[in-house]
Amino acid sequence: MKWKTKDADVFLKSGEYVDSILIPLTPVSFSHEFKSSVTMSEYTELLTSEIERQLHGRLFLSPNFTYVKNEGALELLISFLEHVKNSGHFKHIFLMTSDVYWKEFEQQLSGQLFWVPALPLETMDEKYKLEVIKEQVKPLFQLIFNDWQRSINS
Repeated sequence: MKWKTKDADVFLKSGEYVDSILIPLTPVSFSHEFKSSVTMSEYTELLTSEIERQLHGRLFLSPNFTYVKNEGALELLISFLEHVKNSGHFKHIFLMTSDVYWKEFEQQLSGQLFWVPALPLETMDEKYKLEVIKEQVKPLFQLIFNDWQRSINS
């Protein structure tokens, strides 16, 4: 499910089945990191869209958490994650990024962080790009399924 009105209506009617949220973390930079931040954002968007497509009905895709790397980014994300947890809707919180910046703070974050280095996709054929994305999400599905399984067994 995506951050769209029609999906929001379905979520509100059957939210008990949608116990997981996927939050894309996307950097914004208009300085020397401009192109790399665009690449990371694009790649993260493709990965999260594919995960949502395959897990539609069980996982809610959050709008991007967009940030500028500075001292306040971590505090803003922690506050956002508290809001998500306090909503009472989601037992499983997954964060997706191509920005290694977040690996340093992984232990401070509520939820499971997936860091996948961005591949340069701009020169790839669309069909091949889709194949690459599908291959990249396979190990992520296993991590999600493992998290779900742990909660069933505990």
